[in-house]
Parts: sequence; structure tokens; C-alpha cells
Amino acid sequence: MTPEQYIQKLTELSLKKLDNMKEILNLTKEQSEVITEDSINELQNIIDLKQKLIEEINELDDAFEVYYSRLKSVLGVERIEEISISKYQGTERLQQTVKLIFDTTKEIQAAENENSVKAKKVLDSLGGQIRQVKQGKIANNGYNIGGKLPQQSYYFDTKK
Repeated sequence: MTPEQYIQKLTELSLKKLDNMKEILNLTKEQSEVITEDSINELQNIIDLKQKLIEEINELDDAFEVYYSRLKSVLGVERIEEISISKYQGTERLQQTVKLIFDTTKEIQAAENENSVKAKKVLDSLGGQIRQVKQGKIANNGYNIGGKLPQQSYYFDTKK
């Protein structure tokens, strides 16, 4: 393959990855809206969709790495930035796509951090509610203890 063909293939793989990353970003934002006590099923569906996209991205990354290592050996470079934009067609687009992938990754990380804080608040709230229920059960059991105590026996002496 020529360097231009490698660059074209890397650009195609990067564009697919960018599309998946944008979809993950959208799902992460949607996930933020459904993080509540009542939406566990919706949240699980979103997580499952994100997992499938991550698996696709991993496959794209594996393919990218193969072509990227071949391109580096053909051109004798260590990084994409070292490839001459004017010498090889498509290099600029590849570099821009990789930059967009990094920017999207940063957005996803920020959204995930916000979701983590929000989920922790929901879990803390649920923990407080569970403690209240347990305390209510203990109090209720304290009031109903009379039915569980053994009944006292009385002996009436009728001979007197």
C-alpha cells in the first residue's frame, strides 16, 4: 500500500470512531437525565448501548493500530504530527479527525464525571431511605413486642 492509501484507511477508521464517540457522548448526556431512583431499567439500556459502542471502538482501534504501525514504518515517523501535510494527501484531514476524537473524549469524561456525582447523590439518598425504613421496622417491632412475650400464668387458690 502507498502512504496515501494508509492515510485514507486511517481516516476512514478514525471517522467511524468519531461517529461512535459522538454517539457515546449523546448517550452519556441522556444517561444524565435518567439517573434517578425510578429509572434503573432505562439506565441499564443506555449502559448496554454504550458498551456495544465501546466494543466497536476497540475493534476500530485495533485495526487503526495495524495500519498506523505500517504507515509509521513506511514513512519512518513516530507520530501523526510528523507526517508532512503538503507531501501526502489526506494527512490534514486525518490529523483533524484525531484531534476531534480527543476533544470528544474529553467531553465524554466531563459528562461521565458529572453523572458519577449525580449517581452518588441518588445512592446516598437511597441509603438514607433504607436506614429510615430499618429504623421504622425496629420501632414497629418495639411496639408489637407484647404479642411475642410469653403469657404469664396466674394461679388462683380456690381452697381458701
